[in-house]
Amino acid sequence: MTGGTTQPRSPGTTRVDPAATLAVACVYRSGGSYFPRYVRALRDAVARHLHVPHRFVCLTDDERVPCERVPLIHDWPRFYAKIELFRPGLFEGPVLYLDLDTVVVGDIGDFARIAQEREFTATSDPWFGIFNSSIMGWSIDCSFVYHRFRRFPAWWQHRFRHEGRRYGDQGFTEETLRRRGMAHGVFDQLLPGQIASYRHCAVGGPPPEARICTMMTRPKPHETDDWVAEHWR
Repeated sequence: MTGGTTQPRSPGTTRVDPAATLAVACVYRSGGSYFPRYVRALRDAVARHLHVPHRFVCLTDDERVPCERVPLIHDWPRFYAKIELFRPGLFEGPVLYLDLDTVVVGDIGDFARIAQEREFTATSDPWFGIFNSSIMGWSIDCSFVYHRFRRFPAWWQHRFRHEGRRYGDQGFTEETLRRRGMAHGVFDQLLPGQIASYRHCAVGGPPPEARICTMMTRPKPHETDDWVAEHWR
């Protein structure tokens, strides 16, 4: 295994119960680019490629999702619904979060281990190399992220509205972590080669060392007729 050892805790952070079952979470708000099949495909891929005890959970406003469902309680649009992942008391233990358009192509045990060991980890943006919320893991109480956003959600959405280097839920989350004095880990650095971007492997498929393929823009998994179909089913 790779990825280092458990990091020291930042001042003021509270660790969740390390003995509690790992939650693998996703977020699905209806009416956008996704539909319940995405939840099922991700659930099944995680079941195939994660060999440690876990519960698969979807935060959603759609009762049709084929897994454990946690209702969304706010009308925060698009990716801002992901801020609800940090609602207090939602998870007892560590969390590994995956975007719905994440294609799992191999064993993700290392991702689960890092989510359990380290305070907060995220992947990096393939264009800008900065914080990206498509894959996240945490083992501390992150309710401070939720509480800060909940006080002035419209203002934060306005501030992070530009789709530039830092925007949306990920821009807000990164800024809030930094304000808290937390330096987040980066999955790409801790697990070299285990994350591939579809834009780099559309032809020929992911490299042998890849475990996850991210599809952050177009096409989405259901729009492809190539190697993605083998893993997204």
